[in-house]
Amino acid sequence: MNTRKILITGGSGFVGSHLADALVERGANVVVIDKVDPKQTNKNEKVEYINMNIQDDGVLGVFEKYQPEIVFHLAAHLHDRESVDMPIQNAQDNVIGLLNVCEANRKTSKAKVVFMSSCATYGNQSSLPITEDMIPAPETPYGITKLVGENYFRFYQNIREIPFIAFRAANIYGPRQDSSAESGVIGIFSSRLISGEPVVINNDGQTTRDYIYVADVVNALILGAESNTTGVFNLGTGIETSTQQIFDLIKSEIDADANFERNENQQDALKHIVLDAGKLRNELSWKPEVNLTDGVAGTVKWYKDNK
Repeated sequence: MNTRKILITGGSGFVGSHLADALVERGANVVVIDKVDPKQTNKNEKVEYINMNIQDDGVLGVFEKYQPEIVFHLAAHLHDRESVDMPIQNAQDNVIGLLNVCEANRKTSKAKVVFMSSCATYGNQSSLPITEDMIPAPETPYGITKLVGENYFRFYQNIREIPFIAFRAANIYGPRQDSSAESGVIGIFSSRLISGEPVVINNDGQTTRDYIYVADVVNALILGAESNTTGVFNLGTGIETSTQQIFDLIKSEIDADANFERNENQQDALKHIVLDAGKLRNELSWKPEVNLTDGVAGTVKWYKDNK
């Protein structure tokens, strides 16, 4: 990545800021497009930040000016559950915004695109772990638009000869994760337990997810960018963990004398998710390096240091 020109859409956020840091450390010249300015904890002085919505006409001008050699497309309307109530806004960001980026890239540098997709594309599958050859059946607007995004990138690869690689990521967690109500449970639970606020667990607490540490995600994204490999890959650990187990692990790490409340009225769109990342391991020699216990410890420490 040394001296290469890199563009990250959505680079001010949780995953994007970690990616920007890693690319700068590798000597890349990084430009970020994001509709929000980075928080102070997310900002890198060696990165150029452009405050812009990816739906704006000005995106083409950014591509013309910087001529990126690689594009990481992370900008998205992020929240799976929220998308159910905001399908139009979700489509505007995740489809119209994505197409605007695709067209700007097509008209200028035709750079390889690394796309952050999601395991939400799969919906509820009849067997676990989920592999890439299972037929996607998304059950939320978020999952639908992520699958649409993959198909648009495939179109641009097949017809416009612009290569892409997409990662269907599991539940990403780690330092800098937003602790708002629509964010991941590790961020929410960590923040609330540290501050002594009540924790709410939906239903029986046995909803399961595949939790992957943000540094492992960043490593996969960079491997995908540096290789000639294209296509769609699962990005997860292959380990299934329940919401109740997450609460118990964080409570133990914080050494908090806390209990939780149950919300029986909030249904999860997907009950169980765990990904088989064997294809990624075989083709790009990637594997997760941070286990859940160590990752939670690092996340909790960050929340303590930044509360």
